[in-house]
Amino acid sequence: MPVWLAFLVVTLVWGSTPLAVQWSQDGVGYLFAVTARIAVGAVLFLFFIPWLQRRPAPRQQLLIVSLIAGFNLFASMLCVYWGARFIPSGWISVLFGLGPVLTGIAAALWLREPFTLEKRIGSLFGLAGLLVMFGQGGVLGRDTMIGIAALVLAVTIYSVGNVGIKRWGEGVSPLWITAGSLWVALPLYAVALWIAATPWPATIPPRAAGAILHLGLIANGIGFVCFYYLLSRVSAANAVLVTLTAPLIALWIGFALNHESLRGGILPGTALILGGLSFFQWGGTLRNFQFRVRTIGVGVRK
Repeated sequence: MPVWLAFLVVTLVWGSTPLAVQWSQDGVGYLFAVTARIAVGAVLFLFFIPWLQRRPAPRQQLLIVSLIAGFNLFASMLCVYWGARFIPSGWISVLFGLGPVLTGIAAALWLREPFTLEKRIGSLFGLAGLLVMFGQGGVLGRDTMIGIAALVLAVTIYSVGNVGIKRWGEGVSPLWITAGSLWVALPLYAVALWIAATPWPATIPPRAAGAILHLGLIANGIGFVCFYYLLSRVSAANAVLVTLTAPLIALWIGFALNHESLRGGILPGTALILGGLSFFQWGGTLRNFQFRVRTIGVGVRK
């Protein structure tokens, strides 16, 4: 699969995911919704076992990668579903736009990937955008700030986990990583559901059922595979660059289908975060281009 196609698919899937996360909780609760989503995905990947057997990897490596990806999926997704109750759906994708920054920091510490001046400046812009959104949360109420904090924790866990997958997943098929993450996460969610003593819903509203199926089949089955494919082809920070484009789609979908407001600090905060990510990713390229232009200009004058 071409890298650009995988990037496009992940962008479209993740752009529609935040609203589906909120709709999936209608009438069933956040813990049942996320457990049902993971269960649908885990069952789906049982049908991929014949393909999984064609591209085996060392058993120890598969176990390590599956455990890292599974715990990452469990912890980060639990924070996402819990926090999604308090904030507009479009904010989820915007806050996950901090993923490349946090992944870049973790990769610099763990994988020794360079963390240049441009990346530091871009990180500061992203932090400024986050502070603007926190300020807006204060206007809207305490619950909104709690929701933002939960999403920031989710993206932190998610980013560190992706670096671990990048570190240990060299040569492992994206299908294996996705399947392993779902099969490890499902029992963890089942235990959480049991400990919380959450009653099973008597009925599942049609919209919630459709959202759960979309997340379990499309987001898990297609989105994660394409994302882990990107993670295996490019750097850890570049793989989560999709969070630069998905927020725009998520904000538009939330506005169009869920009547979510784009007023106040939402747009300035989003602009700062996405602008910071752009500088984080392409600041060094722009500086090199300017340096070459100046060098050519000096040569011409001579």
